[in-house]
Amino acid sequence: MLRRGTALLAAALLLAGCGSSATEADDGAAEKPSPAPSVSIDPADLKPGDRPATPEALAAITLQHVSVEPEAFDGGDRYFEQDDVGTVLLWGGDRSLEVKAGPVDDDLLSTWCRDGMSGCVEVKTENGAATVGWDLATDDGTSGQLMVSHRAAGEERRAAYLGEEITEDPRKLDLEVDVDDLVALVTDPRLGTKTTVKMTKAQVSGFPSAGANGGGEVALTAGAIAAGLLETEEYADLDSFEKADASAYGKGAFGVVGTRPDGSTVTAVHAPNLSAGQRKCPKTLTCSKGDTDGYDGWIEGSAETVRCHEAEGERAAFCAVVREQAPAPFPEDDLDPVLSGLEAALETLWPTAPAESVRRGESLVG
Repeated sequence: MLRRGTALLAAALLLAGCGSSATEADDGAAEKPSPAPSVSIDPADLKPGDRPATPEALAAITLQHVSVEPEAFDGGDRYFEQDDVGTVLLWGGDRSLEVKAGPVDDDLLSTWCRDGMSGCVEVKTENGAATVGWDLATDDGTSGQLMVSHRAAGEERRAAYLGEEITEDPRKLDLEVDVDDLVALVTDPRLGTKTTVKMTKAQVSGFPSAGANGGGEVALTAGAIAAGLLETEEYADLDSFEKADASAYGKGAFGVVGTRPDGSTVTAVHAPNLSAGQRKCPKTLTCSKGDTDGYDGWIEGSAETVRCHEAEGERAAFCAVVREQAPAPFPEDDLDPVLSGLEAALETLWPTAPAESVRRGESLVG
């Protein structure tokens, strides 16, 4: 299940021209191999393993089933729950394939099937049944999505593909990522929170080595916040950034101020030591969301959101603060777009960010 919202994933401003492939490394391999055209699967290897899987292992298994050349990888703590393991392959400017395994505590795909996906079927394989669900492309430019899910060993294995237009039953379409390949992927016995020794040693060209669990996650920076804001639909039109004066938000706080062409601004601050008083709604604002873990507040032409998160695992506690300032009052009858933008901006303020976002952000904030 995705940690931050229910949208699957979108990719923008990707690294170009660095194709990737998977090989299974020998015990003595010291360096990642050069890209290979494809890797065949030995049927004898198609058996469950007992070693903790890594995102790179899942990427390697994926590339044995799906003939794509990822330009970047994402995942790690940014998208997946603590008990999940997963990775996201990104390519072509708008293509993404998310692959994950984790406990079956919320069978989201089955829920969507019941509640109105465009289509949903069960496909039987030698390794058990897989659920194939899809949503069709819409007139507003949404491409649709394809999801395939399989339950085994008390967990769910899922693949979600975005980017190509789904105009009918995807089994009838000539897609870059084929439905049969995704079914074979999610029912591969090696794809799980546990995998084989061989796959734990698999090496994927271009897979990031820095960050949490091999997922390419590194410490958040002001530049990464700016890059993240530009990736949101609500703030994609920000055309300049500067570092925010975060001295009022406690020790260790930092952030950015982004400016739109119309002069409106959004301030986004990561605040690991925000005071208790600053977590409560100021009397000058109209607020919702309560006053313990943060609030949504607004007044004419100004709105702000504060969210605070307790420590979890190796992650320290922190707060996220986002404020939008407009040159004119917000429409009194519809604050939803403003609050939606603030909510999206909160996603850019977690303690870690993809290494690629940090790299992109270096040129955005001086």
